[in-house]
This record gives sequence, structure tokens and C-alpha cells, in this order.
Amino acid sequence: MTRARAPAADNSPDRLLWTAGIAAGASLPHWLSLPIWVPGLLCFSIAWRLGGARFGWPLPNMLARIALALLSFVAVLGQYHTINGLEAGTALLIVMVALKFLESRTARDQLVLVIIAYFLLFAGLLVDPGLFMLAYMLGFVWFTTIGLLQLGRPAPLLPNAETAKQAGRLLLQAMPIMLILFVLFPRLPGPLWGVPGADTRGRSGLSDTMSPGDITELGLSEDVAFRVEFHDRPPGPDRLYWRGPVLSVFNGRTWSTDGPGMRPGMVDTLELSGEPIDYRVMLEPHDRRWVFALDMPVKWSEDLDIRMENHYQLVRTRRPIRSRFDYEVTSYPGYRTLEGLNERTREYYLRLPAEGNPQSRAMAQQWRNESSNEREIIAKALSIFRAEQFFYTLTPPPLGANTADDFLFQTREGFCEHYSSAFTILMRAAGIPARVVTGYQGGEINPLGEYYIIYQSNAHAWTEVWLEDEGWVRVDPTAAVAPDRISSGLSGRSLAGEQARRGALQGLPWIRQAILAWDAAQTYWNAWVIGYGPELQRALLEALGISRPHWSKLVALAAGAVLLVSVLLTVYLSWSFRQKRERDRAVALFERFCRTLERARVPPRRTGEGPLDYGNRAATALPMQAGQIQAITRAYLKSRYEPNTGDSEVEELQRLIRGFKPVGTH
Repeated sequence: MTRARAPAADNSPDRLLWTAGIAAGASLPHWLSLPIWVPGLLCFSIAWRLGGARFGWPLPNMLARIALALLSFVAVLGQYHTINGLEAGTALLIVMVALKFLESRTARDQLVLVIIAYFLLFAGLLVDPGLFMLAYMLGFVWFTTIGLLQLGRPAPLLPNAETAKQAGRLLLQAMPIMLILFVLFPRLPGPLWGVPGADTRGRSGLSDTMSPGDITELGLSEDVAFRVEFHDRPPGPDRLYWRGPVLSVFNGRTWSTDGPGMRPGMVDTLELSGEPIDYRVMLEPHDRRWVFALDMPVKWSEDLDIRMENHYQLVRTRRPIRSRFDYEVTSYPGYRTLEGLNERTREYYLRLPAEGNPQSRAMAQQWRNESSNEREIIAKALSIFRAEQFFYTLTPPPLGANTADDFLFQTREGFCEHYSSAFTILMRAAGIPARVVTGYQGGEINPLGEYYIIYQSNAHAWTEVWLEDEGWVRVDPTAAVAPDRISSGLSGRSLAGEQARRGALQGLPWIRQAILAWDAAQTYWNAWVIGYGPELQRALLEALGISRPHWSKLVALAAGAVLLVSVLLTVYLSWSFRQKRERDRAVALFERFCRTLERARVPPRRTGEGPLDYGNRAATALPMQAGQIQAITRAYLKSRYEPNTGDSEVEELQRLIRGFKPVGTH
């Protein structure tokens, strides 16, 4: 039995260009997440190898290649201190591609590079599982498959248009099997895209510190913080307060958290009223443990390692959120906190530096002396923001050492951080326990998907004060200055630039619709593909009538479905091949040639034996006419399988067969 021959060596510039394009394009999605020397090494290797083929540049010998490989491995290890994980593994793989391309000599080397390119493409979805990456990956998988067909044959390259059609047909034929495996194969807990080491850290508009006055221009990001899908009617925009980090420590300029603190039974300290709100949050990665929810959460997904801290803030206890994180929450907008404050805790929430902000302290003390209760003090503080000339702006002037005094009595310009910080200082100076709460406020509804988009520019800060008979009560001083910021749910940037944006896009409403349509598509992709885990798979299969889908049942079902589709596809392709074969003159001519060889005592063609293997076996049996046999075999393969062949190729095949006379026959 003869073995199939590997494609012959071919270092033609056209083949190397195909290989170079595939290697560079497959690694392109990773370039921004890798150190610059990794794509630099790839480009350098490609240029050197192409220069060797075109201009005869000397290529590195074996010792030089071994030294370069060791140096590259050490560089990757030194960069990441490991070779495990997505970034380190991808960097090492691209380095291997670069060195393999530099030493490529045969078509087999080129095919190895093409196969590695498929792995690099699929790893791109681990870096960025978005729709842009999906579109790029699908397009380049098609391009890579075209290259695979071109480089996998020993003959000259085929016309690209016909090869592209053939590659497209192959991918479409493989799609049913891909869909079956995706839907039926048992899913592991957690998304595949959350593998360790994935650099999916997002940019957050929040921090665990807040220093009003340090930032003189608030560059708010329009990146998405999270999306929310309400199961019933959503609350009004003015009730969309998404609770995040609580800042209780003030050093005279900066507010900060007091560190994590878990206290069981926090939900039990809530007195709830009104109707609950059930919703699902689709949180973007932000490299923190914060989990956002409407004030006030009482129930959440229990299997996702979410706990409530002692400030009623939800957090993920074990690790930061570095991949998309979906969870269910039930909140009550109507609530009272029945948590008691002992003397020590009360003093903690009244604490201010020994010195600083003398005007604010004096004014707060005057309110304390003139008021009969805490509600009057709060009303007087808010009346300042309503009655005086305060302005909501994203470009406030800088503040000095006494941030509250400078803001309240001089600049009077700022955004939510300025108002919440100054108000909280006033409350503490007046003897009312207070703290700053940060999070998000508002959001934009996407009518195409019926869900809310909360942007990073929706980041907000407000104050919570402790009232003896009510517990912690939310007071938002920003609402006193910029009520539209709260009542409309607009982001800070949108509020400041809404008039300009409307004017600029007045005649182009389709732009906003296109943005929302794209976001809806991205959301459904994230929900149904990226987030396709055990729960969603179980719900889908149960909807299809498959109850209690155990993993062994799913494996058997997937194997059976793949086998059935493979049989149907084989039958269809065989039928198509026979239909074409009946009309194919080249097939009839080659069969006549095979009968001629049989009369020359060449064993008949075996079932499943390809023309090339049969021609090699016949050439071995008739060595004196091996050249003629191989020429006829090549002519048949060209006329039968290559695109854009016509009567001239068939006529050439017929001429060669007519001129073939086995030795000893007449």
C-alpha cells in the first residue's frame, strides 16, 4: 500500500505571500494586547523570509534559528513570568509562528502555519468576544481556508475567485455540525471567554476614592458600564440609583472606603414597602469586585458568589470581575434601614479632620443651634444650592486646601462629586452621621431590545444621612442644582452637551438608531452566545422537549446528531458527485485509461483509491512508462478538479491517453 505524498517544496513568492498574509492577519487581533516586540518579531521574520525568496537574502542556519528560538522563549518568560494564560500563551504562539515562517522551506511547513492560524483566530474571541471580532474572525477564517486550498496542492495556484467559492461551500457544509456541537455539547459552569489570564479589564468611571477639586475637567467615558433588563415595568428615571462603593473616611481632601466588611443579616435590617423590582444586570468587566444594584437589593443570584457588605453594597467575594458578569437581582425602591448606630459607630460617621473648612463648620454649627431637628438642617443645606448661584458643570475650577469652603463660598461650580462631598461635610459638621455613596444614576432605554444602557458617564455620587427614626436616608444635593440630571436620567456628559448633540444630529436621527441597533445586536450576542452556559442550555433544551438533560445524555445526543448530519451530507455530496460524474468526459477517459492498465496486468483500482495513488502504483508496476502514466494522471486531475478548465484540457487528456500504449500490447 502506497502512502500519499506530501506536497512538494515550493518557495515561490506567491505561496509565501499567501502564508505571510494568513500569519499576519490571524495574529493581528492580538497585537494591541501584546508587547510591541512580539508583532515586531513576526513582521521582521516575514520580511526576512520574503526577501530571501525574492532577492536571495541569506537565511539563518540551524544554530542561529535555535539561538533565536531560545532567546524568544526567555523573552516571553521574562515578560509574563509564565507561559500559561491567554496573553503569555498567545505571545508564545505568535513567536513560534514567526520562527516557523522564517525557516519554512516546503509546502508542508506552509500548511502547518495555516493550521496554527486557525487557533490564533479563535483565540481572538478570548481577547475580544464582540461582534466586530466575530465579523473579522469569520471573514479571515474564509480567507485562511482559501489559502489552505491554494497551498495544499502541488500544482500552480488556482484562480482566487473560484477557490473562494469552494472555500465558502466547505465552510457552509461544516456549519450544521458546528451548530449542533455548540447547542448540545455539555456546557461547563461559567463562560469559556472567562479563562484565566484574559486581559478583559474594563475602564470604570468609579474608584474607591474621591477627591473633589483634583480633577478640573471630568473626561467622562461613553463606554458601557452595564445593561439592565427589567422583567416587569421599570421604575422612573429618578429612581434609578445603582448602588456602588460607599465612602466613609475623609482625610480633609479625599474620601475613601473603609475596606471590605461582611456582616450577615444585613437584609434583615431593612423594612420594605411597595412592589419589588426584578431585573437582570449584564455587567461589563471592570477589574473590581463591585456588583451594582438598585437601592435597595434584597435578593440576588445565590450561585454567583455575591455577598452584601455592611454598607448594603453588593460585591463578588472571591475575585475581581474580569469578564462579562450576568446576575439576577430583586430590589425594593421603598425601604427603611433599621440598622442601629451605637456610640462608636455614630462617632465614626461624624469624624472630620481636626482642622479645615472653617466657614462650612461655622455655618453647619449655626444651623444646629437654630434647628429643632435633623430634617430642618438638611432642608437649610439644600436651600443653599437652590437659592444661591450654583452651577452644574463638567469643567469646574480647581479647589484649594479647604475644598468645601472654596466650593460653597467661592467657585460654586462643580459636578456630583463636589456637591455630595460638600453636603456630607456640612452634615457631619452639624452632628448628623453621613457618608458618600457612589454608583450610577439613570440610564438610556434601548427600544430595540427593551433594556437600559448605563454608561460610564452615568457615574454619580450622592449622600446618605442617618436619621434616628428612619435609618440611612438618601439625599442627593445634585438634584437641587441640576434636577434634569436626575429626573431625566441623563448622564453628566449628555446633560452638559444635550443641546449641542441634538443640534448636530437633528437631521441625522438614523445615527442614534444605528448605534442602538448595534448595541442591541451586541447584547443578544453576549446573552445567547457568549453567555450560553449550563442554565441557558438547560432552558433551551427543555423548551425543545428535552427534559433533565444530563451530560451523558447530551453527549449521546450530540454524537447521534453529528452522525446523522454527516451521513446526510455524505449522501448529498455523493449524489452531486455522481450527477457531475455522469456528465464528465474526463472521468470516462480516465476509466478507459484504467481499463488499459488492467490489460497490462496492473491490479485494478481499489475502492476509495484516489487517482494520484493509483497513478503512482501503476507507474511502479510499469516503470518504463512511468512518465506517461504520471503525465496522464496530472492531466486528469487538472481537467477534473481544477476550476476554469474547459475543452482544451479534456482534449489534452484524450490525446495523452490515445498515445499511451503499454509495453507488450498492441
